[in-house]
Parts: sequence; C-alpha cells; structure tokens
Amino acid sequence: MKKFYLSFIIITVAILSGGFFGVEMVKAAYGGGSATIVLNTPNAWATISPSTKLSAFDYNVADISSILTYNATTKLFVVPSTSDLLDPINAFYIYPNKGTSVFFTYETFAPGLTSKDLPTGWNLVGTNSNGKAIDEFSTIQSSVSTLYVPGSSNARKDTTGDSWGTNANRDLDKTSWTSSLLNAYDGYWVYLTSPATWSKILN
Repeated sequence: MKKFYLSFIIITVAILSGGFFGVEMVKAAYGGGSATIVLNTPNAWATISPSTKLSAFDYNVADISSILTYNATTKLFVVPSTSDLLDPINAFYIYPNKGTSVFFTYETFAPGLTSKDLPTGWNLVGTNSNGKAIDEFSTIQSSVSTLYVPGSSNARKDTTGDSWGTNANRDLDKTSWTSSLLNAYDGYWVYLTSPATWSKILN
C-alpha cells in the first residue's frame, strides 16, 4: 500500500461519477495502536469518525468510491483534507463499493484534549467515546438545539451497537438526549443556534 507523508506531499483528489478518493493512505509522523472499521454494506453511504488523533487513515482505494465531509461555513460537502482525516471528532461520509475495512492507526503522542470550532447551523461531528448525547455534547449544550442521526444504526458500518429506532432520521431536541447513546467512530448532525467551541478530553 502507498504511504503519504504530510511533510512531503500535497494530496490531490478527483470526484468522478459517484466520486473517487485518489489516495490509499494518509500518513502522519508516527503511530501507535490501531482500530479496524468494518464497512459491510456496499453501495451505501456510511458515517465514520476518528475517536482520537490518527497517524494513518488506511484503506484499499479500489474498494472506496468516495469520502466526503461537510463544510459548515460554506454549507457544502467537500473532499476532506489530509488533516481533516487524521483529526479526532471530525466526521465523514464514506461510500464503499464492496464489503471492506478502513484501518485507523493512532498517533503515539496524541493530545489529551481536542477542540473544534462549530459555526451557527448544521455541523457534522464525531465523538471519542460511547455515551449519552447529554454528556458527550456537554460543552456545547447551550448552543445546540437539535441532534439528527442518519439511519437507525447511524449509517453504521455493521449491525452492532445501539439502534436509534424511531429516533433516527428526524430532528431530536434535548428532551431525547438523556436516553440517546452516541457511539465512537460514528457521525452525527448537530444544529447550533450560535457559534461554539466543542472541547473533548481524549485520554
């Protein structure tokens, strides 16, 4: 598999019919520990998110048609940058054309705290641990009015984890958050009524 080092390459990508992400690995300075994310529903969008700082985001390029993230400022889906793919609590839509896997390699000297500036409006985010939405979004609760989960399994890569049932595919206000469980590696839509900085302890 090809390795791309941040200090030596500018990644170029092209979106063709259905989309195409033209790299096999995004590589940072060093790595330690790993996770395998199974994508077992082909020809369907799934959400995916790094739970902590990555040194590599690795996959078979022939198996993936497209990877996109959402720019909340421009309100457009875009191809993620190198740093986007490696940074924790960012989230992406990924479209496999067959059953496959994505491999996360964690940075050895990962930061213990991360933060993400979220503008007013819809934002696509991940989380670093499994937990209730009321707890996971504690640092931005005053700004968030709505949570939206794409699919009963959160467009999940496999059939494990918590099902959102009738709470999927609809706007959820905070009255539902006490029983709503978020899962690491998944992506979530949150609507902010005012800008906020979302901070998460990673270690």
